[in-house]
Amino acid sequence: MLFLKSGNVCAFRDCGRSLIEPGAEGDADAIIGEMAHIVADSRQGPRGDEPLDESERNKHANLILVCPEHHTIIDKQPRTYSVAVLRQMKADHESRIQAALAKPAVEPKPELIKERIQSTLLPVTHLPQAVFAAPCGFTQNEEDEVKKRILYPQRKSENEPFELAPFILRDGKLFAFHDLRERGNPFSAVIDNNKVEKQRATEIWGDAEDKRRYITLLNRSLYKYTARLGVRYDPEHRRFYFPVEEKGKERSVVYRPPNMARSERLVAWEPKRKSTGEGKGFWWHLAARLRFEQMSDDQWCLSIRPERRLTTDSETPMPSHRIGRRVTSFKAKMYNDLYFKEVVFWRDYLSQGQPRFVLSFGNQLAVIDVQMVAFDVEWVGIPGDESAFKNEVYDEDLFTLSERDEAIAGEQLDWDEAEEDAELIEEEFVEY
Repeated sequence: MLFLKSGNVCAFRDCGRSLIEPGAEGDADAIIGEMAHIVADSRQGPRGDEPLDESERNKHANLILVCPEHHTIIDKQPRTYSVAVLRQMKADHESRIQAALAKPAVEPKPELIKERIQSTLLPVTHLPQAVFAAPCGFTQNEEDEVKKRILYPQRKSENEPFELAPFILRDGKLFAFHDLRERGNPFSAVIDNNKVEKQRATEIWGDAEDKRRYITLLNRSLYKYTARLGVRYDPEHRRFYFPVEEKGKERSVVYRPPNMARSERLVAWEPKRKSTGEGKGFWWHLAARLRFEQMSDDQWCLSIRPERRLTTDSETPMPSHRIGRRVTSFKAKMYNDLYFKEVVFWRDYLSQGQPRFVLSFGNQLAVIDVQMVAFDVEWVGIPGDESAFKNEVYDEDLFTLSERDEAIAGEQLDWDEAEEDAELIEEEFVEY
C-alpha cells in the first residue's frame, strides 16, 4: 500500500528522487526506497514516545517512503521532523502522486450540426483576357480631358449591355480593356493606334504592380456600371452609396428579389423621432464596399460589404467625429440575418433581377454570377443563432440564357500568330 501510494518517488519535501536505481550492464535494478517510521516501532526509537498503539506502528499509515539519505536525516533530527511534520509531508506527497496519476475527466464530445456558411462573395465567371496599352498625349492629371473625348458605341438592342470604358493613364500610356488596335475603339481620339501593346491577364496577375493596374480597371468599371443605376462612388471612403435625387427628399428604389415580382426599399432617408415624428437631423444612405478580389490562381470574386453613409442634410457628409457612435450602434444590432439581407439587396439591385450581370468592354467582358459562394461545414454552431438563410437565385429562361451566350460569344481576341493557337487560348481563358 505504501509503495503504491508513493509512486516510486521519495516523499521528502522537494527531493523527487526515483526509488529504483537502474543497474549497469549485467546487473539488476535496485530498489533503494526505505520505509521510515513516523512514530518509531519501539518506544526508544525516534518519536517513539508518541501515543500510538503497538498494532498500528507497522501499518502504512505510520510509514513514509523515502530515499536512504532522507531516512537518515529524519531519524537523526526528530525534533525538526516531528510526527506532525512527517504526517503532513506524507499526506502532501501521496496527494501529489494521486493527482498526477489521475486521468482527466473525459468531457462528452459536443454534438455537431451541419450548416451552410454564406459568404458575401459573388463568383466572377469571365474576366478580360488582356490589357491593352497605347501612347497617349494626356498625363495622369488630365483624365477628365480624356473622358470628354471618349466615343461610346451605340447599343444594338435593349438587351445588349452598355459598353464601359475604364482606363488608366501612366507613364505616357493609356491602359484599357478595349482592344486599342481597333479603329473604332472608344479611345481612338486620344491614342496612337499603331503602337498598341497587349499583355495577357495571367501574366499581369503574376506581377504586383501590373495586378494593381488590372484590379483598378475592374473597379473603375464598377463606378461606371453603378452610375447607370443611380449609385455614386465615394473615393474618400472607397464605398458606393445611394444619393438623393433631390435635396431633402427621401429616395426609394424598385428592385426584383428572386422570390418576388418587384420590391421597393428606402435607400436614403432621415430617421424620425417616434414621439413627435420630427427628423433627427441626419440622413442614412445605404452604402457598400464593392471590390474585385482574386481568391486563387484562377478564381476571382466580387465582394460585397454593406455599410452606411451619413449626411447632415441629405447631401453634406457628416463630420467624422459625429459618425462613430451612430454607426457603431447600428452595426452592433446587425446580426447575421440582417447583414445577409443587406448583401442580398445589393446583389439583386446590381443584377437588376437577372441571374448575372455583365461589364462589357467591347470584345472583352466580365461576368458576375449572382449565386453567392457558400461553404458546407460541420461544427458546434452558435447557441441562439438559428436564423435560416435562403440564398435564392433567379431562374434561367430562354432570354437570360440567350443573353449570356451572346455576351460570351462576343468575347474573342485576335492573338498574334506567334502566341499559342486559339484552342489553347480558349481552354486557358474562357473558364475565367
